[in-house]
Amino acid sequence: MNKRLGIVIFFWIFTLGISFSLGITSAKKHRDAMLLATARTFFDQVVLTRKWNSLHGGVYAKITETALPNAYLEDPERDIQTTLGHRLTKINPSYMTRQISELADAQDLARFHMTSLLPIRPQNQPTPWEKAALLAFDQQGLVETSQLHPGQMPGFIYMKALKAEASCLECHKSQGYKQGDILGGISVSLSQVPTINLFPILFMHLAVGSLGLFFILFYDRKLINAYETIHHQALFDTLTQIPNRRYFNQTMDTEFVRSQRSKTPLSVIMGDIDNFKQYNDAYGHNAGDVCLKEVAGGIRTSLTRPADFCARFGGEEFIILLPETDAPGALHIARKIQKNIHGLNIKHKASDVRSFVTLSMGVTTEEGFKTSASEIIKKADTALYKAKANGRDRVEVFLVS
Repeated sequence: MNKRLGIVIFFWIFTLGISFSLGITSAKKHRDAMLLATARTFFDQVVLTRKWNSLHGGVYAKITETALPNAYLEDPERDIQTTLGHRLTKINPSYMTRQISELADAQDLARFHMTSLLPIRPQNQPTPWEKAALLAFDQQGLVETSQLHPGQMPGFIYMKALKAEASCLECHKSQGYKQGDILGGISVSLSQVPTINLFPILFMHLAVGSLGLFFILFYDRKLINAYETIHHQALFDTLTQIPNRRYFNQTMDTEFVRSQRSKTPLSVIMGDIDNFKQYNDAYGHNAGDVCLKEVAGGIRTSLTRPADFCARFGGEEFIILLPETDAPGALHIARKIQKNIHGLNIKHKASDVRSFVTLSMGVTTEEGFKTSASEIIKKADTALYKAKANGRDRVEVFLVS
């Protein structure tokens, strides 16, 4: 994938991401507006009920377990008895608000809480959030405030200031309030916060995004294929299909630095097919190419760790890179490769070693890293030269003289 195609795809996905984000933001704003409108409606209904109660100077209800006399209402006519013997108690606006709140809360509709900075009833003490809202009403002139708590209880809370009216001063004049003062506020808590249905938004964007990506990739497919082919040819040997010398040099430099940093051993095996010129003379160059492929396959299958790396170094030479491998481990791998090459049983009537193709190998291991990557390769080549000189089909280890 070229840089230009990546930029096109990035901007396409980026644009879709912005659109998706705007869609979610719009959905959230719609939900929040709906919650605010719902809370305001509940608040207005409560205020209207309180006003109706206040206009009638309070209303009487039969004393029951759920409607006990209000201990905080100072009124000589708080409790009365009818001529039929029924005991009634006066329900003032605040008491009615509590009654409505309990009913709404029981039905999981909403919860109302009338509160003040100077409450008469202890249960009307504000929560920390309500206290902050009341202070904002009093000091900053705010009229209402709200906050969303996704995943918490309550999910949404709204509060609006209550101003003292003439009917309110009967109970609150002792606290120093005057008509028009901020008496307190009523908070409306909603536990049911609708979840945003992301599926339609997500489905639409995925559909549009997938269609756009399909056309982008479809029309650029040939270019990508061409790039991948060129890239593969630059790093892999076209005959044996294993990494080439260029790829090996890049990997060698990387592993050398990493081994230096981690202080782990790094081993290199240099291999060369014995009497390969004679093989080509005896069987032809086409057969020689087949021989190189089979030997490369035998070396590759001998390496089982993902980090182990083999490459065609040039001609009939191969090189193996073994990160985090000490000298005994590298020698073991070399013996394994030698055995596997023997197992291929590629006939070689012109060999002066055996009747089949063999491989000479030189092994070196670097642990002190007082040298360079190129020096390690030279040591492996020196050990290979020794293996050739000592009769071929051998594994020799580089020894410091």
